[in-house]
Amino acid sequence: MSVKKLAIIGFGPRGLAAAEAALAVVPDLRICIFEPGPYPGVGPNFRPDEAPECLLNLPVRELDLGTPRFADCLGGAPEAYPPRAEVGRYLTERWQRLRPNVEHVPATAVSAHYDCGWIVDGRGPFDNLLLTQGQPPVTQDAQVARWSAHAAAQRLTFLDAYPTTAIRSTDWRGRVAALRGLALSALDVIALLTLGQGGRMDGDSYRASGREPKLIVPFSLDGMPPVPKPATADIDALFDPLPTERRAVISAVTRALTLSPEAAVQCLTDALAPIVARITSTDPQPWLATERDAPGAQEGADPVSALEIGLSMAEGQRAPSVGYAVGQIWRKLQQDVRGPFAACDGSCETRSALVAFENGLKRYSYGPPVRSARLLRALINKGLIRLTVAEDPSILLERGGWRLDDKILADAMIDCVLPGPSPDDITDPLVRGLIHAGHLKVDCGLKPVTAGLSVLGRTTEGQRWATDSLIDCFGDVTVEWARKSLGNSKEV
Repeated sequence: MSVKKLAIIGFGPRGLAAAEAALAVVPDLRICIFEPGPYPGVGPNFRPDEAPECLLNLPVRELDLGTPRFADCLGGAPEAYPPRAEVGRYLTERWQRLRPNVEHVPATAVSAHYDCGWIVDGRGPFDNLLLTQGQPPVTQDAQVARWSAHAAAQRLTFLDAYPTTAIRSTDWRGRVAALRGLALSALDVIALLTLGQGGRMDGDSYRASGREPKLIVPFSLDGMPPVPKPATADIDALFDPLPTERRAVISAVTRALTLSPEAAVQCLTDALAPIVARITSTDPQPWLATERDAPGAQEGADPVSALEIGLSMAEGQRAPSVGYAVGQIWRKLQQDVRGPFAACDGSCETRSALVAFENGLKRYSYGPPVRSARLLRALINKGLIRLTVAEDPSILLERGGWRLDDKILADAMIDCVLPGPSPDDITDPLVRGLIHAGHLKVDCGLKPVTAGLSVLGRTTEGQRWATDSLIDCFGDVTVEWARKSLGNSKEV
C-alpha cells in the first residue's frame, strides 16, 4: 500500500492544527506545505516579533489549543491575556516539533489541478489537498481603494493594522490618526499608539510620554466600542450554561437548519432565552426580538457611557444586561454548536441568517480584555481619543487628509477592518482556478466538489460557524476533517 500524500495551502495556526491532526490519523503521512511567510504555523497576527502591546482576546485559562498546553509551555497567570507574540512563540515551538515530518515550500501556491491526484504548481500528485489560507487576497474595498489612492497622491500616511511594523516605525508626535473600525484590531492599534510610544497606565489614569499622536479618532458606523469580557473566572462562571441548557441549544441548532431563515433565528433565540432569564432574572425576549431584526438597535447609551457600563458589568460591579449575558453565553456555546452546524444540511439562506445573527453578537462574545477597555477609557478621559460615528461619503478627502467632521482633519489613516470572507470577492488565482474547473463551488462559503479536496477556515463561513477563533483552529472541526478525509471514511 502506497504512502498517502497531503498538500496544505497556507500554513498558519489552522494549517498547523490540520497537519498535527492528519499525522495523528495517518502517522506515516507525507505532508507538503505551501507557505511563503517567515513564520510557518503562526500566520500574520501571531508573529513572535509582534509588539507586546498586542493582546489575545482570550485569557490563559480559556486557551485550549490541545497538547502541549499553552500554560505548560509559556506559563502565565490564568487570568492574564497573553501577548500575541507569546502565542506565536508557542505555535513556533509546535511547528519545530512537526518540521521533520513536513516538506516546506516557501512560496505562494498559484495553481492546482487534478490529474490522477492533485498537482500543485507542478508538485505532486497528492492524494489530498487542503486549503487553509486564512484570509486570501480579495478585491479591494471601494472605500479603501479610494482612500489609498488619495493617500498616495497627497503623500499621506495610510496603513493596515497588521503587520504592525509600519505603525511601530512611524513618528506619531503631533499627528491626528484616524482608525477605520472599532473592534479588536483597533484596540491593538490604540495600544501601539500609546503604550507602545512609552506611555503608561497609573491606576485608572494614563501618563503620556509625549510621543503619542495629538489625537486618535477611531470611527465606525455606530461609534460603539466592543464590550469587555468578564474580568475574572468567578465572574465568567456566572454565565456557564447548564448541561441541559447546552443540549437544548444543540438541538435547536439542528432543528433551525431545517427551517426558513426567520424561523431558524427564532428557534435559536427561543433556546437561548431560558438561559438568559435564569442568569439575569429578566425577560430577554424583547431584546432578542430586536436583535433578530436590527442588531445593536437596543443600545441606547452614547459610546462613552456604553464603555463605562460594559466595564462595570465585566468587573462585576453592575448586574449584566440581557445583551451582555447573551454574548457571554453564546461564547461558551460556540464549541458545542460548531459540529452540529457543520454536519447538518440547510439552505444557504438559513445558514446565512444564523451566521448573521452570530456576527451581530460579536460585539459582546468577541470582546477585549478589561485591560484594553480601561486603557480606552483613560485615553478618552485624557482627551487623546475621540470616538466618532462616521461613514462614507460623509468623510471628505482634502489636501491635508481625511475630514471626519468640521473639527477633525486626520493626516493619517489606519485600516483596522479585516476584509469579509465572501468567496465571491476572492482574487487568489489558485482558488479562482479550482472554482472555474468545478472542483470548488460557492455555496454559503467555499464548498469542495471533488473528492480529496477540503477547505477549512474563514472562507467556509456559512458551511461552518464561528470560524475566526484561534481555538476553532485546534478544535473538533479540524480533528473531524482529518478523520473523514484521511481515515477510512470516504467523506470529504
